[in-house]
Amino acid sequence: MDGSASQLAGKKAVVAVTAGVPAEHCTPEGSNQATLETLLGSWHATLRLCQFDIQQPMVKVYGTAFGLSDEDLATSAKQYNELLAAFAA
Repeated sequence: MDGSASQLAGKKAVVAVTAGVPAEHCTPEGSNQATLETLLGSWHATLRLCQFDIQQPMVKVYGTAFGLSDEDLATSAKQYNELLAAFAA
């Protein structure tokens, strides 16, 4: 960027992601060989470059293939809907 303000400057942005694996997979020793913070680093770098007001990420680490209960899935869906509603307000 040339130092001028981005048209996106100050707009709110959030990264919402479901890893789809148990938490132990998201470690340097796990199957992903990286933390979620590391894996999401390029997203945050891009948002910073565009001068977004970056909000706290919403990260869920599990997967239905790993025994996620219907209740936990419903709770996560509710939390995601609340996150989206907060941005729409």
